[in-house]
Amino acid sequence: MEEMNKMDQEALMDEDMLKDKLMMKAKEMDALEDDALSRVSGDFTKNGLNRLVDALNQANRVFKAPTYPRFDSVPEVLPPEFLRNLEMVNAAVTDAGLDEYQFDLSEIDDDGDLKMIAGKIDAAAMDRSFKAFLNKPQGMGDVQAEMDVPVQEMSGDALTVASVKPAKEEDEEELFMARMKA
Repeated sequence: MEEMNKMDQEALMDEDMLKDKLMMKAKEMDALEDDALSRVSGDFTKNGLNRLVDALNQANRVFKAPTYPRFDSVPEVLPPEFLRNLEMVNAAVTDAGLDEYQFDLSEIDDDGDLKMIAGKIDAAAMDRSFKAFLNKPQGMGDVQAEMDVPVQEMSGDALTVASVKPAKEEDEEELFMARMKA
């Protein structure tokens, strides 16, 4: 029994070491991403940037996120918070499987690139399947329904709990038989 505990402890230590390595790798990747985002620049005009801000704000409304302020002047390097907001939209488009709306911020150089991204974001924000994807509950919702676990739903200002009861096989058979007799 003591050997088993020793083996369990070694396994846990290995698991902890693996988690630590993965966390360090994730932090390195985040730092590289932040570094890449901090260097996005190009030959942009105020009108081109604000056209992209308008498209981004249309997507932010779909996300129920705050609007991003319009640019008063052209920055040398695009602000990281602006780029993170754009990346949020791009990640959601990717997660929704809508590849036609994906974009790469590392490849933007001029107003033409900004206009192309703005068009993709505008189209995504108007796309019904994208809106449905964003409004779909994430996580365990389907499993909860299958397992007859009450699901919280928002309606207006009130939070209600609805219990989804799956139809029993016997009920389906009875229904089928009743239809056959009719």
